[in-house]
Amino acid sequence: MLTLLIFLLLIGVLVFVHELGHFLTARLTGMRADVFAIGMGPRIVGWNPITGLTFGKLPDTVELGDKTDYRLCAFPIGGYVKILGMVDESMDTEGLASEPKPWEFRSKNAAQKALVLVAGVAMNLLLAIVVFAGLEMVVGSEEHVVTSIADVEAGSVAYDAGLRAGDNILAVNDKPMQVWEDLTRSISQGNLSDIVLTVRRPSGGTFTAVIQSADVVSAVAEGKGLGVSPSGVAVELGNVLTLKPAGRAGLAKGDVILAVDSMPVRTVLQFQRYVRNHAGQSIVVHIDRNGTTKPVPVTVGTDSIIGVEMSQRWTVPVRTQQAGVFEALASGVTGVGNTVAMISSSLWHMVSGTVSVKQSVGGPIRIAEMAAASSERGLEPFLRFMALISVSLAVMNLLPLPGLDGGHLVFVAIEAVIRREIPTNVKIRIQQVGMMLLLALMAFVLYLDLTR
Repeated sequence: MLTLLIFLLLIGVLVFVHELGHFLTARLTGMRADVFAIGMGPRIVGWNPITGLTFGKLPDTVELGDKTDYRLCAFPIGGYVKILGMVDESMDTEGLASEPKPWEFRSKNAAQKALVLVAGVAMNLLLAIVVFAGLEMVVGSEEHVVTSIADVEAGSVAYDAGLRAGDNILAVNDKPMQVWEDLTRSISQGNLSDIVLTVRRPSGGTFTAVIQSADVVSAVAEGKGLGVSPSGVAVELGNVLTLKPAGRAGLAKGDVILAVDSMPVRTVLQFQRYVRNHAGQSIVVHIDRNGTTKPVPVTVGTDSIIGVEMSQRWTVPVRTQQAGVFEALASGVTGVGNTVAMISSSLWHMVSGTVSVKQSVGGPIRIAEMAAASSERGLEPFLRFMALISVSLAVMNLLPLPGLDGGHLVFVAIEAVIRREIPTNVKIRIQQVGMMLLLALMAFVLYLDLTR
């Protein structure tokens, strides 16, 4: 239920911002919008200056004139603004047989129509810029002064590229690496080029490791990342369940895991792998408790669970910088640009076949899971995730498909060239085909979510 509520909050904010862009520019250009809806389907509750607050469907006799009915609808899967004189998802053609009225969408010039259509996308991008910039000013950004690798997950893209524990990254894409974020930022750049790393081995040899762009897209889409962890991190226990193996053995909140058996522990993932591989067996967890080291024998459950929460605490120097207004805005714009590039790269790899659709596409279930996971980590991660989804919504809406803003822009462009309106019945047929394709796509994405 909590996951559902977080998902509805996320989608509600993004849909409201998107539709607000359409609504404000429609009114600015003299168009009438008789419905501003959050959700789709039957009207549940709404307000307008004529009838006030009412529940259920509005009576057919109600004439709104230049007023708008602001409503919540039954299905929380989107929203819409019904602009008079526009053939949209509602397929409402009432009044389109008559001559265009001055307040209708179809009576406006191409520039005004295009402005209304792109305003939703612009608002989503603006929201992301504001979020990114606000976080830079309020929270700031942390950079960790470490360039050496503590652990590389077997089978990860970093492992396949030749990286190993103990390696030291000297440069990323020919730029000297000074903090760990130089590597993580190379992922968010999202361009179509590969990530080229200059690496020095503990033995002193230097080599070049290349991580293919398609591999990065696949790893990010699956939530795995590069599979490489930095040095300078301590694994600390959070809550310990009293009746589980860890609690019975005497492990406690705040303990720092130094090693398990004879293996030094440098990352949470490293410890989790070791425990998982020793289901039903006895292991010795070496901990630091208030400056005192001690071994703690633990018998791992047959389900590979010992009953602890873990976090990673940095032990290297941390640089925190809070940006000024203009610097933060520039950072926000850069963040949005990098996100657009990353999404475009994913789409390109998916279309070209270098990445599978199942790896690249996430539907409502996947988004809900990721939204809930980000909210558990705090407000900042949730807001960053909201900004990423807002940019994704903007990019998807610009695709030239019927039923999306990009599809309507195609209509406007064609009408500007031929200097006359496309017949309404033609628009309706194209919209119907487009909506069928979008519904089929939604069903397919939901199927991928369920099978994943």
